[in-house]
Amino acid sequence: MLPISEFARAGNVTVRALRFYDELGLLSPAHVVPENGYRRYSPAQFTQLNEIQAFKDMGFSLQEIRELLERRLAPQELRAVLEARREVQRKPVRDDAGRLERIEARLNSIYAGGPQSHPTIMLRRTPGQLVVSLREKLQNYGQVDQLFATLERRVDPRVLYDQRGAIFHRCLEGDGEIDCEAVRFLKHPVAAITGLKIYESQRACVAFTYHYGSEDSICTTYQSMTGWIAAQGYQLSAAKREIYWPAPENQGETSSLTEIQFPVARLRGVARSAQQKAS
Repeated sequence: MLPISEFARAGNVTVRALRFYDELGLLSPAHVVPENGYRRYSPAQFTQLNEIQAFKDMGFSLQEIRELLERRLAPQELRAVLEARREVQRKPVRDDAGRLERIEARLNSIYAGGPQSHPTIMLRRTPGQLVVSLREKLQNYGQVDQLFATLERRVDPRVLYDQRGAIFHRCLEGDGEIDCEAVRFLKHPVAAITGLKIYESQRACVAFTYHYGSEDSICTTYQSMTGWIAAQGYQLSAAKREIYWPAPENQGETSSLTEIQFPVARLRGVARSAQQKAS
């Protein structure tokens, strides 16, 4: 039998840790001297101590370790537990990698032309939303307002939220090549309306940014979005869309706010090489 100090030294743990393990029922001494309460450990207990330390190193709490040891898992059961733990540990690694990519992208944009030259672009997941829409082919972007006017004449304004949205399925001007879907967001379900489509929009991962001001300067923002998406190893996965937020009262078009959204999907094996080229 080994006294607790020698067992601790040989097992590369502290005496305090061994006493704590004993209190938790994780690793009790093989023998306790009745006269003075001194703990004694068997060399065979190094195996159990090593198992505890291994689980700790994999991120398990002491409570979880005690439960695992009490269950005496078969190899297949232990494999299932470790596979689940692997996913838990991978998530912060993926999150950190994503943050690093965004830091690199922001640095590259600053190196390219200064922070004022590029809008802040981020990723997020949009929820499904109940909408009513009208889709037509237009000759030019000036007709988008007319499309909204047609849509809004057919819908009770009391069921609509303030913001508007437009989905651009095709964006080439001339010869009816602008395929635009005007969208209004509904507060609650409504009955079918002839000529309009009512549906719940799909959830999506989108790259998004905000544009302040008139439509005359929005092209620069779109160029920044396109470059950012390519540099980050994404591709467009659905039609681009714009959300229009009403300007404050008594302010002109220059104060209007447009949220630009590009639904995106990751390109396999592209992000890392694109990032390396940029740096």
